Amino acid sequence: MQWPNITTLLASAAHITLGQIAHIKGAAIAADEHTVFATVVRREGESVEELLQRLDQAIGRALYDGVYTNEVEGGHFKLATPKRRKGRRPPRV
Repeated sequence: MQWPNITTLLASAAHITLGQIAHIKGAAIAADEHTVFATVVRREGESVEELLQRLDQAIGRALYDGVYTNEVEGGHFKLATPKRRKGRRPPRV
């Protein structure tokens, strides 16, 4: 299997995002609704396959060693908190 850690993560309802995120071209992010497992940024001259291999390795470090890779925004990238839809209030108890 070429990218076993990506496969494992996707099987657990997480997702992988590739592409431009904000002003960063070539970002790769692996996350589920609660955790960002890895963020890597494509290096100059790096192929998509090489980027995915680095993402796979970073996911493996997160899953098995508890070490999270964050190359986006100087390591300060995090998931945004879900916003409530305008006009909707939480139900009263």
